[in-house]
Amino acid sequence: MGFEEIIGQDLIIRALKRSLSSGQTTHAYLFSGPDGSGKKSLAFLFAQALNCSSELDPPCKSCLSCRKTLSGIHPDFYQLFPEGASIKIGQLRELKESLYYFPREGRKKVCLIHGADLMTLPAANSLLQILEEPPADLVFILLSSRPWALLPTVVSRSLHFALKPLSPEEMELLLKRQSLLEPQEREIVIALAGGNPGKALELSSKGGLKKSLEEVLLLLESLENESLDNIFIKAEELSGKENLQEVINLLLIIYRNRLLFELGVRPEIKLIKDKLQYNNINVEEKILFPGGENINYLERMCRHLLDLQGELLNNINKRLAVEVLFLQMRGAV
Repeated sequence: MGFEEIIGQDLIIRALKRSLSSGQTTHAYLFSGPDGSGKKSLAFLFAQALNCSSELDPPCKSCLSCRKTLSGIHPDFYQLFPEGASIKIGQLRELKESLYYFPREGRKKVCLIHGADLMTLPAANSLLQILEEPPADLVFILLSSRPWALLPTVVSRSLHFALKPLSPEEMELLLKRQSLLEPQEREIVIALAGGNPGKALELSSKGGLKKSLEEVLLLLESLENESLDNIFIKAEELSGKENLQEVINLLLIIYRNRLLFELGVRPEIKLIKDKLQYNNINVEEKILFPGGENINYLERMCRHLLDLQGELLNNINKRLAVEVLFLQMRGAV
């Protein structure tokens, strides 16, 4: 299996295959998308295909050239990684001379630049000089999660492919192919991953997501029905847990589904189909879709949870942030 292992990027795959079959490859390709979008996997497949020995639908992934490229030991395959926080001019200078030699084993010399948007300005200008007068047998593959941070002149001299988020159906196919999760757990992973295949695979490797959902639903039930005093106890407990971000993500999905339900839109992710049971306590589906809720309140909660997702990535007082969230959930602030 070659390009077929990439799910959901059919337009990009077709374009790359056309250039390979016609032999009309350009000198630079830019694959952009957030971390986990699959751009690195796609880049390695394309790099393999450029020098694959098979004439039928490359890359075959089994010939010597493909295996060497995947292992990073092909003499015509070069990789540049950021050193510290950037890719420096010295790294380009060190590589530059080698790029002008004829290929030793393959048809093309391939240079894969990881985190291309981290190039310093001198490094980017050095790359631009090569792109302006490139050797006929050289192909650059640039990877970037922030293509807007690249020099516009570098982008304009590259064939830019932006990887799109996967649909729920494509995510389902990916998880069925890659993991042994139960259907309900796949549904939770799809909801949490937001169309990002790398994040979905990372979540599926952790397992236990059904249990996490059950715990969140029980937390939600207690927050909405118990006294305010218990809110501060719950906030202290939750703020010290390692899965705090996961809990916030699940709460956002639940409130988003509630908002869609009130707007008369069928939620994409149902999360549960029957009663859940955790520690012999039945968790009713009415916790997810109680009905009759204020739309403005639900919209505010979604915004609060989105803000908190970002704040948790910084150095904040987690306990205070969770206390404020819980009070907002009760409408106390």
